Amino acid sequence: MLVVGLAPLYLQIGRALGTGAWTLAFAYGITVLPFAYRAIQASIDAIDLRTLTEAARSLGAGWFDVVVRVLAPNMRQGLLAASLISVAVVLGEFTIASLLNRQVFQTAMVVVQKQDPYAPAMFTLLALAVVFVLLLGIGWVGSAPRLPKRLKKEKAAS
Repeated sequence: MLVVGLAPLYLQIGRALGTGAWTLAFAYGITVLPFAYRAIQASIDAIDLRTLTEAARSLGAGWFDVVVRVLAPNMRQGLLAASLISVAVVLGEFTIASLLNRQVFQTAMVVVQKQDPYAPAMFTLLALAVVFVLLLGIGWVGSAPRLPKRLKKEKAAS
């Protein structure tokens, strides 16, 4: 249903900007946006955003420092959840690329399957293993406890 609604929009974007990889990435971004929004919104609701922002600003931090050094670490779980969901949705999306006649991994496997039924199975299992390792890496980065630099130095000294 989403692809049927996205096709006219993609057609207009294709006429204006061309139908390269960036326009397909834009289509995937539209597909992923609701899922990523919910993950990030849940993370924002879990912290007191206004207090953290006002405290950092009152201590003299600029807006870039507030976002990078105060807000982003507090929203790390939500940002990583959004990236996990984004990777899973984009790598599993066949319909958009197929209906918009784009050649990506999923559509290439369908073409190869018509010639050799075993090759796509091997490539798909290999891709599944690579994606599994990628998602484990993203999850590991998100679950690793972060210590401030001062505490790391004190811990290393003792």
